[in-house]
Amino acid sequence: MGSSFFLYLAAATACQAAFGLFYWLVLSRLSTFAWNRAYLLSALVLSAVLPLVALPAAWVQLLWPAALPAAALPVWHLGAAALVPAAKATAPAGISWLSVVLAVYWLGVAWQAGRMARSLGWLYRLSRRHPRTRLGRGWLVQLPEPNRPAFSFGKYVFLSPAHTQLSASEYALLVQHEQVHGAQYHSLDLLLAEALGWFFWFNGLVPYFQRQLRLVHEYLADATVTRPPDRRAAYGHLLLKLAAGPLPTSLVHPFSTKQVAQRIHMLTFPPSSPMKKLRFLLVVPVAALAWVGAAVLSPAPSVAAILPTAQQVAKAQSRIGTITWEGNKFLSTAQLNEALGLQAGDPYDKEKLVATLAYRPDNSDVTSRYMDHGYLFFQVTPTATPRPDGTTDLLFTIHEGAVAHINTVTVVLLAKDKQQGLAAGAPKPETLRQLTALNPGELFSRAKLMQAQRNLAMSGLVNPAQVDINPQPNPATGKVNIDFAVTEK
Repeated sequence: MGSSFFLYLAAATACQAAFGLFYWLVLSRLSTFAWNRAYLLSALVLSAVLPLVALPAAWVQLLWPAALPAAALPVWHLGAAALVPAAKATAPAGISWLSVVLAVYWLGVAWQAGRMARSLGWLYRLSRRHPRTRLGRGWLVQLPEPNRPAFSFGKYVFLSPAHTQLSASEYALLVQHEQVHGAQYHSLDLLLAEALGWFFWFNGLVPYFQRQLRLVHEYLADATVTRPPDRRAAYGHLLLKLAAGPLPTSLVHPFSTKQVAQRIHMLTFPPSSPMKKLRFLLVVPVAALAWVGAAVLSPAPSVAAILPTAQQVAKAQSRIGTITWEGNKFLSTAQLNEALGLQAGDPYDKEKLVATLAYRPDNSDVTSRYMDHGYLFFQVTPTATPRPDGTTDLLFTIHEGAVAHINTVTVVLLAKDKQQGLAAGAPKPETLRQLTALNPGELFSRAKLMQAQRNLAMSGLVNPAQVDINPQPNPATGKVNIDFAVTEK
């Protein structure tokens, strides 16, 4: 788990934003309460799932016909492991910023999970420590605090002594309202939203969905209780009469909160017309756009990551289909296929393919065959296209560039002890330069450059573990300066 996980969180957050904005602008004012509930729940689940689902291959080809990146030029390393590609370098030890952010993230997840566990524990204790009576399929719990607002969780309805002072009709409306929440399993919605909120505690989008879900639940309960129209006036007065403050916990459904005016307005709001219900058809393009947006935020593949993983290879693209080369002039297609060492029908081996393109110690890779003949600015862009039959077609686009010639060759001798300077018998830089066997004006060759490094290391005149090399190419002139830095023995 690392940067790709954070990219997933970013993609999921973007999906939540798209679904939330659509709901706020298009659906929130409709009286299709059951449909709104289904949308809000689906939006939360889809936001978490869509970033994990790959787009169909046809979509990818249509949206990003050249989505796969070009292979980077080999990076020269200074030190004993000179001229080894950068991917093989060992990362310095220590705690990275990514590890710190990841630790903070999981602490936040643990805190949110603990908060939910504490709320559930509090509700359990309330239901067990106070008198309760059977209420249909649920339970009515009598709380001792007179100022406690009426609320419900699951099949439990919690009332305070103040609610017993209501008239019989008002008390019946209050209890019926809370029973609707249990009968329609509204608490399960809140539990699902709360659990998803653990992993997205850093944004305010999941709490927005939770608030909208709770409000839709109240609309559904209000509509059920006031199905006989003659109850609406008395029910509206009861909402105003029992208006309460903040929720005891986000997992419960209070009878009346600060959305009283909005709920009373919805009691008299006419049903949405069939034409307005057609707005829900727009959910399909919104979901598709969110899916594409999540794919855009996916990690960009690298040269070593453009190929399927070992697990993917075993499952589907286990064999190579066609192999095509474009843009090559210096080497023929037959020579490139020989260097690649693969043909149609061979196993699709990620490591082998990367090595044959970028670097092999014996200089038999494709890049070496160009760079050993002056093509310092050579690039190859690999494109892997999966096919329905389980094979993968490979296309390699070659950019050869101009050949490069050596401009200058410099060897700098560094003192073993910088404070004392070079020893009296230190070799002369000109002597060391001659050992490289490199001359200005000759064609650049990576193989010769590596041999020059070995010559200096084995000369016995310098420290063999500190022979560093730093080519400085200039694409504008087609020339390259070769600088060596060696340390006295």
